[in-house]
Amino acid sequence: MKVFIKLFFSSEGPNPLEILKRVRELGFQPVFGNYDLMKEVKDIDEYLQLVKELHEKLKGTKVFYNLYSAKE
Repeated sequence: MKVFIKLFFSSEGPNPLEILKRVRELGFQPVFGNYDLMKEVKDIDEYLQLVKELHEKLKGTKVFYNLYSAKE
């Protein structure tokens, strides 16, 4: 399953490059198109763990995000 993320930055938060660094630490890679980054996960448990870790990485940054998953 592929997990895509779209980030919405705030000028009141950290530099967007710092946010991208944090998200890439979770294994997300940049993609072109409707979403900013993508990561493959093997099952629902890995997906749920990823969502938990992503939320913690972005907590307090004033960044909004949208997740989309696709089974391919």
